[in-house]
Amino acid sequence: MKGLTRDSILSLESPLARVVEVHGALGSTQERARELARDGAPHGALVVAGVQTGGRGRLRRAWGSPEGGLWMSLVLRPDLEAAAAPRITQTAAVAVTKALREIGANVGIKWPNDLLVEPGGRKICGILAESSIRGARPGEAPRLDHAVLGVGLNANLDPEDLGVTDREVATLRSELGRDADPIDLLRRLLWNLDAELRRVHDFAAVLDDWRALSLTLGQRVRVRRSGEILEGLAADISPEGALILETRDGVVELYEGEVERLVRRGDGHAP
Repeated sequence: MKGLTRDSILSLESPLARVVEVHGALGSTQERARELARDGAPHGALVVAGVQTGGRGRLRRAWGSPEGGLWMSLVLRPDLEAAAAPRITQTAAVAVTKALREIGANVGIKWPNDLLVEPGGRKICGILAESSIRGARPGEAPRLDHAVLGVGLNANLDPEDLGVTDREVATLRSELGRDADPIDLLRRLLWNLDAELRRVHDFAAVLDDWRALSLTLGQRVRVRRSGEILEGLAADISPEGALILETRDGVVELYEGEVERLVRRGDGHAP
């Protein structure tokens, strides 16, 4: 993203930009951040790329990452049990949504990790958290060694630049009618991420915000997971971030899956 340099990012003095790499082009910020984490990089090591040539989202899907987007990954080392690692995705979604709303984008969260612009449910940002567990002593619960958090934000470019033909997408430029200031955008993202991640142990409070920002809860949805298709009401999110789906056959807790909002006949909202 033009305007982001190592020096300009370090000048933010963010706890999430202690170590900074800025690349003009890179296969994947996520892969590079994983390498840094394995080599012992501290909490707050940040990788930013102007272009990603091999970006991937959930389920290893290709993620178009041309010039103008904000493509970044962070090394995080929170003090968490391994079982609590999924909290990072929801916490980051709350943080990024708050940051984008601060600059005027009408963004909400689609479970589990997409940020959409309303009306229309057009995707503007994806979030991907990958965790590595360290060995535990006998009788102790495994703990998180590190997590790598990727944020792919469609920022200062046009929707058609993304080359997406199978679904609706949005960009900050298309929503705001202008480009976002790169360093101000990154400052807001890092500030909100740091603030929300500090609350990860008070996850109930994070989830209260998640519920308020959700575009999934209260909707009738279709969920595809592992070859299975479920339909029902997205009723709530569990204390550890699972989607609670009320189906005809009972209540199901989902920890993964692809969600599609169902449209009732006569309903003007798009899925």
